[in-house]
Formats: sequence, C-alpha cells, structure tokens
Amino acid sequence: MGGYYYVTKQGDMWDHIAWKVYKNEKMIEVLLNAEENRKIMATYIFSAGVEVWCPLVAEQAAPADTAPWRDSE
Repeated sequence: MGGYYYVTKQGDMWDHIAWKVYKNEKMIEVLLNAEENRKIMATYIFSAGVEVWCPLVAEQAAPADTAPWRDSE
C-alpha cells in the first residue's frame, strides 16, 4: 500500500494533518489506523519534525453543497 510521510510543524494536530493531506478532517481515522503511526498515536499536539505516515486512499466523492432532504427547497 502506498503513501508518504508528512513532516509535522510545531502545533500540528491529527485533524489538521488529515485536512492538509486529504482535504477532509474526518479522514483522521485513516491516519490513526495506519500501523506506522501506532508509536505516535497518543500524541495530541505535535512538535516540529515528527513523521506521520499518510496512506494513499481512493478518491472520495465531493460532498454535496445541499443536504439531500433539502434539494426541493
């Protein structure tokens, strides 16, 4: 499985890294489930220079601008 290492900047957090890498902070689960990140999983706020493994994922569908139940409004 492919991917790459993201090198943290002082103050980075998991959700921010997910946003920077995947453009979706909800992808935090992908980062936390990566075996390569188990040793740093307990980190909440990163110091500079920590390598976080970012697995490649299939492209996600772009979120709809309007919720489906509001389409007729």
